Amino acid sequence: MKSFLFTTDNDRGGVILCDIDTLPEAVDYLKQRFKGVVRVEQGRDYWSETEGFGSLPPASESSGSGQATPGST
Repeated sequence: MKSFLFTTDNDRGGVILCDIDTLPEAVDYLKQRFKGVVRVEQGRDYWSETEGFGSLPPASESSGSGQATPGST
C-alpha cells in the first residue's frame, strides 16, 4: 500500500491510500476519480499540471546543523 497526496484547482484534495505502485498510475487514477486535480505527491516525487513530473532534491545534511538557535547559549 502506498499513499499519495493530491490537490485540486479549488484548493481541496486529500490523501489516498491504495494499491497503486507508481506516481504516473496514481495521477491517471486521481484525474479520473476527482475533478480538477492539479498536483499529486508521493515522498519527494510529484506531478503538477504546470510542471509535469519532477522530484525535489534531498534535504541538505549540513542545512541547519551546528547552528545555535536564539536564546540557546
